[in-house]
Amino acid sequence: MKRLLVVVMFGFALALVRIQPARADDLVATKIVFNQGVVTVSGQPVELPLVVRDAGGRPVPGALVRLLVPVEFMGATKNEIVGEGTTDDAGRTVIRFAPAQAGRLQGILAFWGSPGYAPSEAIVSLDIKQPVYTYHPAPVGLQAWWARSYLILVPFAVIWTIYLLLLWLVLRVRRAGAAASDPSDIAATS
Repeated sequence: MKRLLVVVMFGFALALVRIQPARADDLVATKIVFNQGVVTVSGQPVELPLVVRDAGGRPVPGALVRLLVPVEFMGATKNEIVGEGTTDDAGRTVIRFAPAQAGRLQGILAFWGSPGYAPSEAIVSLDIKQPVYTYHPAPVGLQAWWARSYLILVPFAVIWTIYLLLLWLVLRVRRAGAAASDPSDIAATS
């Protein structure tokens, strides 16, 4: 009961002091430094090295930077997060991106802010010559290596050969049985 009373009193004290979140004026401005011009992608994932610095040029550690690219889905285009990286003590990080479509993209490197630091953005241009395939589709049907025409013809020929052999044996057995039970042969031998 005493603990509950202490917690309630502490809550009232905080409410009286009116602790407020930091205002935008109190935040330190940041800048994303990305030194590459147009990034060319040729079938391999691309790495985007960058640095986040504050207004004084000092590195911003622990900044989560996201790469957003425009994605069209069901007729609507919106920016989707396709990669992210957290800066180290030197303010550096590398964002890896594996584009799935060819063409030119205008991406956004976005730092959405953190305690004491204001958000910032930078534009990155991507020229995707060949997309990166995350998997290679396996051939199906007659495209598969094991489904060549001769590999289909061999089981087909074996099955029909067995069927014809069994049919021939059945006919021989019927003829042998019919010949053994012929009444004219029985009268001739008695």
